[in-house]
Amino acid sequence: MVLETNAVHGRSQHAAAIAILVFAVTSAHWWTPHGADHLHVVHVVLRKLYILPVVLAAVLFNLRGALLTAGVATMLYIPHVLLQWRGATGENVNQAGEIATIWITALVSGVFVGRQKAALAAVATAYRGTVRALVAALDAREHDTEQHSERVCEYGLRLADELRIGDTERRSLALGALLHDIGKIGVPDAVLLKPDDLTEDEWRCMREHPELGKRILSSVPFLGGALQVVHCHHERFDGSGYPSGLAATEIPMGARVFAVADVFDALTSARPYRQPVSCEEARREIERGSGGQFDPEVVAAFSRVPAEDWNRIREKVHSSVGDAAASTFCRVEVVPT
Repeated sequence: MVLETNAVHGRSQHAAAIAILVFAVTSAHWWTPHGADHLHVVHVVLRKLYILPVVLAAVLFNLRGALLTAGVATMLYIPHVLLQWRGATGENVNQAGEIATIWITALVSGVFVGRQKAALAAVATAYRGTVRALVAALDAREHDTEQHSERVCEYGLRLADELRIGDTERRSLALGALLHDIGKIGVPDAVLLKPDDLTEDEWRCMREHPELGKRILSSVPFLGGALQVVHCHHERFDGSGYPSGLAATEIPMGARVFAVADVFDALTSARPYRQPVSCEEARREIERGSGGQFDPEVVAAFSRVPAEDWNRIREKVHSSVGDAAASTFCRVEVVPT
């Protein structure tokens, strides 16, 4: 709901900006004197500026937006043309040409932008397939990884809403959450799937997975933003985590948000060795870790979110199993590089 509201608000702002630009050009064009030669040049330049809001509308609203803006610009320009229609053939042809230019620009820019967006969407779909394949590869070894990653991703995005985190960092958080344990592909089965307690050497091996994950993803440019979460998701706010012992704001914000979301999912999910706890119990446990394992700012944001939201997210992820169109993978925005 928050994302939908933000999207509508963003489109409204874009439409308002285009409208302001159209009326600014119209006002300047109408009120600029055109008797003297040098003022007439200014007058001609101003009427050519109508193509700016048309191109902007094409970028923001595709062909339909460009044509609509061209229509509005034409309606505002034509009265001025009629007032100036004094039989000067050359000027009349120029004015008619300006109208034709507005519509040609709308058509060409709208079609071009539409094709470019379609091509980028196809690349983004391929990128999502890459993310899905990476998570599926890990899930083949460590079952329930995919659902766990999707839940943590959704929990993290809900916290990002509460913290008002920007789009770029949200995208990095989402991709990092989905791929946070990708480094476990490089951990031997004897360690990863061992049912008993790990030895010190085995723990040392397990703790290498953030570094392994960073190495795996470092060669994939569009996953660059996810590297920080993948590499730092076991760091602790007090500096006692691994692999680098980062503390406080040295830890990327995405990793600090992820840490809370990850532990919340671990506490509220069934494990072979224990039953899940309630959202309220998990909340108390996370609040006890504020300033130690977790960033106090993130914990405060977590505490503000009602339990109903967390339950709704868990149910949504559970109900999307087997439905590719509804899965988190299809909602995470990826930006081609």
